[in-house]
Amino acid sequence: MNTNTKRMVLAAIAAFYVVVGGLWSTHYFPLKKFEAQVERQSELIKEMGFDAAYESKEYNDAEAYQHHYVATTPSLDVTLGKMAFYKNLLFWGTIALAAGGGVLFLTRGRKSQPAQTGAQ
Repeated sequence: MNTNTKRMVLAAIAAFYVVVGGLWSTHYFPLKKFEAQVERQSELIKEMGFDAAYESKEYNDAEAYQHHYVATTPSLDVTLGKMAFYKNLLFWGTIALAAGGGVLFLTRGRKSQPAQTGAQ
């Protein structure tokens, strides 16, 4: 394998990880922020009581984000399904990369031998 081919393969692998990792993160981070907002609302209710917390700006900001998230994303099972799919792609891509790298490492510098037919 020449140097340009190796560079192209490395660029393709990097692009794969960037694209799939980006797709995964577009679902993961908004979901975690949604969960954090729900938790923050519960903490505010424990700290301030329901009536005072409900009137606070922080509580209303958290609720506004929750409404926005619910309105702009599909259902939770679709989101979790997509995240699991992208996580599996990343996992099996890593396995394939490790296996391919192992094969290249173990066969480095070897020239293929012509098959012997047995006839001399």
